[in-house]
Amino acid sequence: MTKILYGVLAGLLSGLIDLALAYVVGVVVIAVTTKELFATAIAAFTALPLMLLFVLLVPTVVIGLFVGLVIALTARVGSRAFLFGPVAGILSGLALLNTVLPRIVPGDFTSIVSSPLLSAAYGLVLGLVASGIYNYGSSRN
Repeated sequence: MTKILYGVLAGLLSGLIDLALAYVVGVVVIAVTTKELFATAIAAFTALPLMLLFVLLVPTVVIGLFVGLVIALTARVGSRAFLFGPVAGILSGLALLNTVLPRIVPGDFTSIVSSPLLSAAYGLVLGLVASGIYNYGSSRN
C-alpha cells in the first residue's frame, strides 16, 4: 500500500515539476522566436499560464497518476522504475494529449500540445521525473 502511495505522490509531484518546466521552456521559446522583451513578458504573464492552466493541468494530473501507479505496481527493483516510468509517460502522453485532448477542447492551444513529438517528450520527462522521485522516496525507507 505504501508503494502505491509513493507512486501516486511521485506522479503528482512530477506533474507539477513538468508544468513548471513547460512554463520555463515556453517562455524561452517565445523569447527566442519573437526577440522582443515586451511581447515575451506579455505572453509569459497572460497567454502561457492560461494555456497551461486550462489545457494541460487536468491531463498532467491524469498522466501523473497513471505513471505513478504503473511505477508503483511494476518497480520491485529500483532500476525498473526508470524503464516503466518513461514508457508509461510516453504512451499516456500520446494517448491523452494527442488523441483525447483535441477532441474535447479543439482550438489553437490544443493544436500546439497535440503534436506527437511534443506529447511524447512531455510524457517522457514526466515519467523520468516520477521515476527519480519514486526511487528517491523508496530508497529513504
